[in-house]
Amino acid sequence: MLRLDMNFVWTIVNLIVLYLLLRHFLIGPVLDVMNKRRGMIEQSISDARNKEVLAADLKKQYEVKLAASSDEGSKLIEEAKIQAKAQYDRILKDAEEDAGRLMAEARKQAEADQEKALREAKAQIAGIVIAAAAKVVNQEVSARANQALYDSFIAEAGDFHDAGSN
Repeated sequence: MLRLDMNFVWTIVNLIVLYLLLRHFLIGPVLDVMNKRRGMIEQSISDARNKEVLAADLKKQYEVKLAASSDEGSKLIEEAKIQAKAQYDRILKDAEEDAGRLMAEARKQAEADQEKALREAKAQIAGIVIAAAAKVVNQEVSARANQALYDSFIAEAGDFHDAGSN
């Protein structure tokens, strides 16, 4: 039957003592290290999740800022286009005014040149008429008579010119 041997008892006692020593000096500290390690891992995972949420928030903020800066850039471009158009219109208006002023000055100058040419032509025609009249009459005409003939010719030519321009 079963017989209890002293060696067997000592072996069991040794195993129990060994188990208690291992439990106290080896298993306990190893379990503590494992629990600390588990806590650090859980803390790291929690920190990573918090940082991920923070990163997602920052990403959203950057996307909003990027969209806002894109809109602002578009607005600046539109404002620049409007200012360029206004400046173009102003330059065009100034050029038209300058052209109008130059045309008016050119017309005045042309009219003045035409008047001068007309006066010179009248004077030349009057001189030719006087010379022709003097030759026809074969006599020397005095300066006073020349002036009277000239004045009457100018008056007639002026009447003729006024009638032609109307």
